[in-house]
Amino acid sequence: MGNRVIVKDRASNVLTPQVLALLKASSHLNEEEIIDLYIAFWNDFPSGRMNKEGFIKYYEEIKDEKDRANILCDHVFAVFDKDHDGTIDFHEFLLAIASGSPADLDSHLNYVFEMCDVSGDGEMDLQELATFLKASLTIAGKLEKIDYNYPKELAIGVFNTLGINEGNKLNKEQFIKGCKKDPRLRELFGGGH
Repeated sequence: MGNRVIVKDRASNVLTPQVLALLKASSHLNEEEIIDLYIAFWNDFPSGRMNKEGFIKYYEEIKDEKDRANILCDHVFAVFDKDHDGTIDFHEFLLAIASGSPADLDSHLNYVFEMCDVSGDGEMDLQELATFLKASLTIAGKLEKIDYNYPKELAIGVFNTLGINEGNKLNKEQFIKGCKKDPRLRELFGGGH
């Protein structure tokens, strides 16, 4: 039978070698971890769709210790709910929990961009960036209650550094190229020096 996993005798829920290879390539998980998550996912969500409440349950187990208030949970769920129907499938779920710490700079910046692009339109507007920065700064303990305008000011600064007008949107290529060229932006978005 090889890598084929059948969950609760449902032939439609088969993890084929091709799907397994795709999931391994798009995450940093090994085959055993993917299979374990796959079985747990289908056992907990027999419809093949995970709702937000289910995501919160799993997020509690894998979140950063600094995110005590689940500040990023809503944001992460919204990013991976690509069709905005209030549910995610197994592949979206796996990417959400597995792609939190990509190894190389391009992958990391791509992940940050995807986290910011909640609308899923392939572009980031000023409000999307400000919302992401607010959540990130709050988790890092770097945002005081009196600084409620700081994330927007920081987002405006990022747009200005990248040569993008406040009313325009930033695409992924512009974001990644700009962050790679500017050490302050790399540091801001966790890409190192």
